[in-house]
Amino acid sequence: MRTIRFILAEYRANLRWFVIGMIALILGSLIQTVVPIYIKLAVDAASPDGFRIEEGLASRMAVTLLPGEMSADMSFVQLCLGMVVVLSVALAVCTFMKRFYLIRISRRTEYNLKKKMYARLQDQPASFFDNTRSGGIMSLMTSDVEAVRMMIGPAVMYIGGTIFLFPASLLIMFSLNTLLTWLALIPLVGLTAATIWFNPRVRKYSLRSQEDLEQLSARAQENFAGARVVKAFSRENFEIEELRNHGKTYLENKLGQARNQALFQSCIWGFSGLGVLIILYFGAVEVGAGRFSTGDLAAFILYNLGLYWPMIALGWVTMLFVRASASLRRLDALVQREPDPAQVPGGDAPASIRGDIEFENVNLRYADDLPLALEDVSFKIPAGKTIGIVGQVGSGKSTVASLLLRLMAPTTGRILIDGKPIESYDSHALRSFIGYVPQDSFLFSDTIANNIGLAIAPDTEGRTELIHKYTQAAEFEEEVRSLPKGYDTMLGERGVNLSGGQKQRASIARALAANPTILVLDDCLSAVDTDTEERILRNLKKESREVTTVIIAQRISTVAHADEIIVLDHGRITERGTDAALRASGGLYADLARRQELAAELA
Repeated sequence: MRTIRFILAEYRANLRWFVIGMIALILGSLIQTVVPIYIKLAVDAASPDGFRIEEGLASRMAVTLLPGEMSADMSFVQLCLGMVVVLSVALAVCTFMKRFYLIRISRRTEYNLKKKMYARLQDQPASFFDNTRSGGIMSLMTSDVEAVRMMIGPAVMYIGGTIFLFPASLLIMFSLNTLLTWLALIPLVGLTAATIWFNPRVRKYSLRSQEDLEQLSARAQENFAGARVVKAFSRENFEIEELRNHGKTYLENKLGQARNQALFQSCIWGFSGLGVLIILYFGAVEVGAGRFSTGDLAAFILYNLGLYWPMIALGWVTMLFVRASASLRRLDALVQREPDPAQVPGGDAPASIRGDIEFENVNLRYADDLPLALEDVSFKIPAGKTIGIVGQVGSGKSTVASLLLRLMAPTTGRILIDGKPIESYDSHALRSFIGYVPQDSFLFSDTIANNIGLAIAPDTEGRTELIHKYTQAAEFEEEVRSLPKGYDTMLGERGVNLSGGQKQRASIARALAANPTILVLDDCLSAVDTDTEERILRNLKKESREVTTVIIAQRISTVAHADEIIVLDHGRITERGTDAALRASGGLYADLARRQELAAELA
């Protein structure tokens, strides 16, 4: 029922196109039923026995459309064949109109589905992308959407033709010769049985291969994205073997589908040939007995052949509907997902903010069966001040950044910006005031200039100067200028042609270029040496003098200059204070500082 409701909704949304397409389909089916009658009249007029007029609907329509008197001569034959040409042209026009408008609806459906899916993906929380393979998402947006498109367009178009053409052809055949019609239906019974037998098998292999393609796409995408890791660990042969196994399963299912389709096609041709033989033999008997004219036999053969295509289309359409129904369920699972409340537009969109931040008794649990990632976390950052957050791996440092960006919501507790709950702000407006540098520096496949100037509108006056200014602040300009095309150098996927330190500095420059009120640096200096880190921090202090800054780091040297430092341990704040005070307290911070300084001395 879901599939039927979806189809009806799409046609209601494109009602004008649907009506035009269906009118063209009905007219085309009507023309196809009338054409054989003109061929019958032409053959009978050219035969020694002359012709006779049947009382059937198609015969009366054909005679009504003839401009002249009926006579058994070549002029009449030419007239009938001329009508065949005219109707064939009309059929070509109807076919064009039918395909153009009905396929147009399916293409519009494809466009809308992809747009809706992409919009829904933008509304999902970060955890969704952490737990979902991007190759699987791409498979949804390609093969599954294509299956739904085929159902909306070609499948409905062919089933519509079958509904009109099959009964009309059968009715005319009975009007021409009842006995011969029953004999002609015998091979159709065999073709129906073959359709019932083969369709479930074709469908089974088709669905399996669709699932295999998703796995294959996901595996290949991961390998392409992680090509350097694969090579670094000499995993090429292993990955080739894994992909070969996935490909082998996909191939086996595709071959199973092709084998059953080939056998089904053989049955189609076999039964259609048998039908023609039956008609030729028993039709000749009827002609010899004077109960059937030569023209009747010619028309009968054409109508009989016309019966086979609807039967073939019926099987193919059934397969398309089943495949599309499965795809629609998979698409619904994504499209009907509840959006992350933090991503839904709405709330205050102020022209500016001061940058006061406060966490009040914040607790966060990623899942009910997992321990708290943050427990009773409370702190304040006055506007323009800098706070450092340190701790061991897994202590909850990056979780604080995600909460501040509204990439997730706290389980309990409140986060306030300028004294107002963070949920009261429009998330997009809020993020426009926040510059963020993530742990994993992500760069797009674009020029260095466009990556750094991501938050600067292309038509902004002095955009190039701003990009250069913040690249200098991130201690990255010298290396950019040394590249063959400088700022116009194209980056590979995820900035693969830059080193880890260069990507981090490009990300810092991008965050500064956004001219933020709040700056969040999530362990973004881990890949640069201490001398470069010191210069960058000095530049940051200069550039962000009035910016509220949150520096998350594992290196003590990165946060030593902060106005206040918070130490997290297993999601709880265990220490807070200045660098000097925390060193003097002899706690976890002092221990981390001693170990890092010792490691630096040994290095």
